[in-house]
Amino acid sequence: MSHLPSLQTLRAFEAAGRLRSYSKAAEELGLTHGAVSHRIRELEQRIGKQLFRRVGNAMAPTTDALKLLGNVRQGLSLLEQAFAPPRALTTNARRPIVVASVPSLASTWLFARLAQFRAERPEIDVELRVAEQLSDYKKEGIDVGIRLGLGGWSGLNAAKLFDEALSPVCAPAYRDRLALQAPADLARAVLLRNAWTPWARWFQAAGLDWPEPASGPMYDDAPLLLRSALDGQGVALGRHWLAIEECRAGRLVAPFDLSVWDDFSYWLVWPTGRAANADAVAFREWLQAQAAGEVHPYPATRIVAAATG
Repeated sequence: MSHLPSLQTLRAFEAAGRLRSYSKAAEELGLTHGAVSHRIRELEQRIGKQLFRRVGNAMAPTTDALKLLGNVRQGLSLLEQAFAPPRALTTNARRPIVVASVPSLASTWLFARLAQFRAERPEIDVELRVAEQLSDYKKEGIDVGIRLGLGGWSGLNAAKLFDEALSPVCAPAYRDRLALQAPADLARAVLLRNAWTPWARWFQAAGLDWPEPASGPMYDDAPLLLRSALDGQGVALGRHWLAIEECRAGRLVAPFDLSVWDDFSYWLVWPTGRAANADAVAFREWLQAQAAGEVHPYPATRIVAAATG
């Protein structure tokens, strides 16, 4: 296994990707900033790809880094489980609640709030499973799920978390460089594309008689679409609740005050015909309270229904 990077290098990479900071990663791991930087360069040389770019004060993972991070985190998790000390058996030991989420929200809105739940309810362990396809909740022992869609899934109770809307977003420097002030200014921009968020509906709402773009970078993963916008590669038609943290931090901006409602909403789901344990109920109620207390990402933005037909 001489081709494998060292465990220290992988831990440095994972921490830097999660914290978006070499300094914070160094502090967490008890290393110097230089040591973390050296290990990241070592990993970049090994795979022949750039893993981080500086965006303001943050070190933003590149598209290649995001793909690698998932595998590294899974590998580190397996190692931790394999070498974890045995827990003392107690009569009141509880199993973790199993939460299944679509990848888009799992890596953005949900991920940002799980740490808060752990801080408030440290006695409840959460096992997060990420999958695009709808799982068999009863067969796989899933307690709670988050789905994007129209609702009405067979065998599942469903409660809406929040509706979703779409708005053009880009890096502040990209907006300023192209002087994006009115929707028609998009004619000089690179439009980043995703099959699930077509541009034509937003064009129509903005009064632009433009067809769906036939060129420009295409991504089948919504977080990668936003990552491309963060890197200054163009303008993405972003889902509000996926871009919320980046917009609040100022790393993404919405150049125009117009959004369109998406057909799909985010739903909290759980299996019918099975008594939910108290921990799962507590997590569901906590998540619903978090969603209800959210301030919309773009409070000054007009959100209109997209025309159909």
